Amino acid sequence: MTANKAVKETIESIGLLQPGEVVVVEYDSLAPVHLAASIALLDVSGERHIIVNDVFDQLHVIRAHLSIIGVDTGWMDEIPVIKFGGVLHTGNVIKRISVLKAASIWHREYLEALEASRGLKFVVTLGLEKLITVKTDIPSASMCRMCMASSTGSEDVIMMAFVNREMLPESALEDIRELASRVFELSFRDGRLVLRVVKSPALERYGSEFSVSASELVEYLKGRSGGK
Repeated sequence: MTANKAVKETIESIGLLQPGEVVVVEYDSLAPVHLAASIALLDVSGERHIIVNDVFDQLHVIRAHLSIIGVDTGWMDEIPVIKFGGVLHTGNVIKRISVLKAASIWHREYLEALEASRGLKFVVTLGLEKLITVKTDIPSASMCRMCMASSTGSEDVIMMAFVNREMLPESALEDIRELASRVFELSFRDGRLVLRVVKSPALERYGSEFSVSASELVEYLKGRSGGK
């Protein structure tokens, strides 16, 4: 199997996710989350509409880290983005939501923004833990459910949330895991991005791992985007 084929098959595996699923990828602050997120953001089949929930400019951070390693990130310009706070314009921003508003108001605005996009949506959430940490006036469990519960069981939404577990108390992590249909733990070992299955609808998958070469993924991204 060629490197590009292996990476492409990893990206295409996301197509196996079903509407109504909420997938959580936990990582720590040293993990190359920019590479893992790029797998989610690349839609090889084009059968679903990708939307990014960008909390406090986390998409900008992902894009900057990809650019630093020589990946041309121009393909991100057309990705529809719903921004929660933050000041940097990254992607095709379709809605800006002020998290300073009452929670009931910005939550309604978020749902309306999602509903405005027709068809099956693949929603990639970046920076959820930052929103939970900043909004101290709302219990973390309530915040988790406001951001994720509406996607659970939805007929036209699949959500994948990347969560820095080092920034959250264990109680908040446990609530996120309970809501999710699948939970993966991201690590970086021996030059490979490794995902360990923490939770899955397929009970036999618990504890299993799969991985992709980081260097092959970078080369794939450069080849796809024309980066050097």
